[in-house]
Amino acid sequence: FPVKDKTFQTKINVLQLRYMKQISIKKSTSQVGGSNRGPVAVVGPDRSLSLPVSRLLLNGSGSSDDSGIVSYRWEAVSGPPGLRLDDADQPVATASGVRAGRYTFRLTVADQEGATDSASLTVKVPEGDSFLPVAHASGSHSLTLPNNSLVLRGSVTNADQTAVHFLWIRDSQSPAAGDVLYGSDTQPSLYLANLVEGTYLFQLKVTNAQGRSGSATATVEVRPEPGGGEQVELEMLVSVSQVSVAQRDTVVRQLAALIHVLDSDLHVRALQGHSHISTVLRFSVHGASGPLSASRLVGVLRSQLLFEKSDYLLFRVLRVDTVLCLLSCSGRGQCDPITKQCACDPFWTENLIRRYLGDGESNCEWRVLYVILTSFVLVVLILSLGWTFICCCKRRQTKARKKTKYTILDNMDEQERVELRPKFSIKHRSTEHNSSLMMSESELDSDQDTIFSRDRPVRSRNRISTAAARNGDAFG
Repeated sequence: FPVKDKTFQTKINVLQLRYMKQISIKKSTSQVGGSNRGPVAVVGPDRSLSLPVSRLLLNGSGSSDDSGIVSYRWEAVSGPPGLRLDDADQPVATASGVRAGRYTFRLTVADQEGATDSASLTVKVPEGDSFLPVAHASGSHSLTLPNNSLVLRGSVTNADQTAVHFLWIRDSQSPAAGDVLYGSDTQPSLYLANLVEGTYLFQLKVTNAQGRSGSATATVEVRPEPGGGEQVELEMLVSVSQVSVAQRDTVVRQLAALIHVLDSDLHVRALQGHSHISTVLRFSVHGASGPLSASRLVGVLRSQLLFEKSDYLLFRVLRVDTVLCLLSCSGRGQCDPITKQCACDPFWTENLIRRYLGDGESNCEWRVLYVILTSFVLVVLILSLGWTFICCCKRRQTKARKKTKYTILDNMDEQERVELRPKFSIKHRSTEHNSSLMMSESELDSDQDTIFSRDRPVRSRNRISTAAARNGDAFG
């Protein structure tokens, strides 16, 4: 019906203007049925992002309806080209390929009755040239051995952490020992293990999509273990993969009994493989007054396990040493931390008698000059004694050859005299009228001790015996 009252017409116009103002805030509502209040789309406030941005999350999960929302639809109303929307029919969508510029997104929701509602979101992405990524490397850390592992957690500001490349760099003056786990040197968090005593410096470098980078430094100080210098290394003939927990505990009990301490006083520091056939057990012993001397422990264990009771432990012992080289080297050398042996200063050498016949400790007690002189004197002395001995033996043999021996020959017939007559032109006294004959071996220049008849040896011996009995004291 026509409206004739101007005042009433004015009220209608005001109501229409209010309705149009609600439309201008980018929401529209359709009502189906008198009892359905319709859905409400919620996309959150407008946003401003900084490059680089790899992706943008559009969250419409705050939308609501009295009977439940059955559909979502995200769409890019405006913005630079190259944008891609994933999961556009879900409450949360993902926009990728974001560039610098201004983006407008619209979410439309619908309920079971077909009622719909829409909401818009504006995202501003300024140019990224004015932003530098700022790295954070978590500052300084300190560890006390035997704790030798750590996690350095890095982060970045003024950049999207998911779009930044991380790189951890160890300083060249840091200890080389220590492992980086899981390839984490290109991740925000750096996982470290097997660190050793010393100071480590790690530089975290972050680079954004535009190639701009920032860096920060983390410091890790690894302190020595209290009493760690009194640790003992025991190398056993068994692969580390074959040592069970029960076997390790058995070895610990055996060692405690050998040293005469309680099992709780012996602390195992490490059990690790030395080679494919040997295992190293590192331990220390604490008494009532503190850690026991590693040097004394090594001396006791060497004498017991390597010589007297070589089969005492569950596994055969190959070597017993201190973890740190504690040898004084007689004040004339330095102890090699790897071989645990003394490297002597120039003109000094090891006392071999003490090393191999004494306590077996490496040392630098002998001066090289004295060793050379002593060796020369010993060689001369040995040669002199040998020459003297040879000369004495030759002199005794010469005297034995010149000694004159006589043999009494009696009642010899003519044939025997002819046979015993010397072949040389030596004049002898006549033996025809003598009842006995004495002949000298020296005169005959013979090497034989006694002259016998070659034809009748038995009769000659009888004649010699009869002549000796008849002559009586002829030799007196």
